[in-house]
Amino acid sequence: MTGIEREITDINEIENILSSARVCRIALIDGNYPYIVPLCFGYNLTGGKLEIYFRCEEKGKKMDLMKANSNAAFEIDKLHDIVKTDPACGFTAHYHSITGTGTIASITGVEKITGLNLLMKKYFGGTPESKYPETMLNSFAILKFTAGEFCCKEHNPEG
Repeated sequence: MTGIEREITDINEIENILSSARVCRIALIDGNYPYIVPLCFGYNLTGGKLEIYFRCEEKGKKMDLMKANSNAAFEIDKLHDIVKTDPACGFTAHYHSITGTGTIASITGVEKITGLNLLMKKYFGGTPESKYPETMLNSFAILKFTAGEFCCKEHNPEG
């Protein structure tokens, strides 16, 4: 099974992968090479549109790169198992992954609080806080990745 045969299009399955995955890697443009960084994330998947939110420092390399070029890519995966074979070099893996491209930007105001609430809900559950101390909100940035396109795939070598 390759390529399109592995694609997942069911929104409920995609939602399940997003809700249970722990890390999202973003790739930003740094001259001739991509700059990849793993981050905790929150997300909004509505009507087939995907937005991913990240909390980070206000200053640093990723902020500089993002400001210079807002085009980016992302990758989220869940490795379920490594399937051993005989001989061992023919091993494979059972996984789910979501990849895509789009744009990324720092957000402020109500949108920043929305992004933070989605992060808090994902990692801590329950109802997000309705109000955060302003000094705390001003101490970090929230980034919003708007996926122009994305693809979800699975590989289940046993079935």
